[in-house]
Amino acid sequence: MRSWRRALMVGLLTVGAPQPALGQDVGGSVHVGTLGFGGRIATSLGNGINVRAGIDVVPPVTIQVEEEDIEFEVKFPSPSVTAVLDLHPGGSGFRLSAGAVYFGRDLGFEGVPTEAVEFGEHEYTPAELGMIRGSLGTSRFAPYLGLGWGNAVGAGFGFALDLGVASHGTPDFSYQATGPASSDAQLEADLRGEAETVNDELPGVASLYPILNLGLGFRFH
Repeated sequence: MRSWRRALMVGLLTVGAPQPALGQDVGGSVHVGTLGFGGRIATSLGNGINVRAGIDVVPPVTIQVEEEDIEFEVKFPSPSVTAVLDLHPGGSGFRLSAGAVYFGRDLGFEGVPTEAVEFGEHEYTPAELGMIRGSLGTSRFAPYLGLGWGNAVGAGFGFALDLGVASHGTPDFSYQATGPASSDAQLEADLRGEAETVNDELPGVASLYPILNLGLGFRFH
């Protein structure tokens, strides 16, 4: 098992361990944000340091995007797992956080053209293309840095905020067709050219996934 996977697993098991192994204070939170809907379990390590871990999911909401005369259904990178250490200066609600996010899959999309579509300098019929699928590939493992507010371990029920970024690497956009022409060398070259154009136009900040969570924290014990 890779070192980062081992570290993430240890963090999750640590949070889920019996309370006597970690201390007397355990809290949690529920929230909604750029990773979807989720929750965190937190426990105190002492000296204003907490460890938090949890999961986020994006509900099955269909988003239609018009591109190349095709209506695409977009699927977000869900579920995702987060594990972080929080530093609360002076035991306050304000926190500085560092950790990692693991994305369960790449952002993907698929759609079926209803009329002829041009890729490169060539036109293809719906019958030739079949379904068009694509993805925006990134690293599944993303180091995270952020700040926020809320200390359910120390303060009980209250407002929770996370604001930060996860560095998931440079995205790699790709296209593929599933129809009879999918093995055609010209179509493969045209789809590759379209994907390269998108990759060239992606901004440098695309390597950073913004994290914004708003929710409520509460103390268990």
